[in-house]
Amino acid sequence: MSIKREALKLSMCLLKKSIRIVGREKATAIMAQISEEIIPVLIEKTDIGVISFFCPGRLPEWRAKTLLTKEPETIEWINGFNQEEVLWDIGANVGIYSLYAALSGLTILAFEPSPSNYYLLSKNIEINKMDDKISAYCVALNNKTELDDFYMANTEFGGALNSFGHAKDWQGKIFTASIKQAMIGFSIDDFIKQFNPPFPNHIKIDVDGIEDSIIKGGNNTLKDSRLKSVLIELNIKRKEYTGEVIDILNGSGLTLFKKEHAPSFDNGEYASVYNHIFIRASQTYRL
Repeated sequence: MSIKREALKLSMCLLKKSIRIVGREKATAIMAQISEEIIPVLIEKTDIGVISFFCPGRLPEWRAKTLLTKEPETIEWINGFNQEEVLWDIGANVGIYSLYAALSGLTILAFEPSPSNYYLLSKNIEINKMDDKISAYCVALNNKTELDDFYMANTEFGGALNSFGHAKDWQGKIFTASIKQAMIGFSIDDFIKQFNPPFPNHIKIDVDGIEDSIIKGGNNTLKDSRLKSVLIELNIKRKEYTGEVIDILNGSGLTLFKKEHAPSFDNGEYASVYNHIFIRASQTYRL
């Protein structure tokens, strides 16, 4: 793979040098045109249909290719939904699970505050013609409604490990942001009260560190019987933090049904990160 990348770099270098012969202004216009034309669209096949992904970089390509393998428990969870139900995807990134859920027939509200990821999320909605199924919002969800900063560990397409309100990572450690972006944050309860959006039957939370703030801002929503399940990514090494999140969800009538992650997570930096699936006791869950 490294040989291919080196060959590609060499080819691009030669191309740039060749184009510069025509002059800087024309070269810029040519390169801009080329950049539009060569961005690949990756098509992934699933048991329920095909999904197209706009991939202007290696990380978005990897996310697309690992749709079914990176978090198989998330796919299995979505497969258990009824078609008429509503999923809120909080921390949607480039939208791989929103797209899959929409293909399943669900209505999706996707929340992604990273500007670069929101662009790809929107582009993926466009190329899959899913704008009637997915509503995407470039806002952060939090424990209260306020203006604050969104601290970005990186601005790479498909990147993650960012945080709203303070620069703390998924391990609870302070990180140095590469840039901070002005952002509006809503609590779940305020967002519903103010805008009356489709009410979530299922909520997915993957936000790398402020899971507790988000669920504290959804106290009324979590207790509502219309909400059937919550999937939330938690670092089990943060025992006190994770315990508090679980206690809040339990107190809202949601019971831990499954804690799981892909075998690829068993070793390495993210070995302690698990998706926790909670269901309402009154629900019959199809898994």
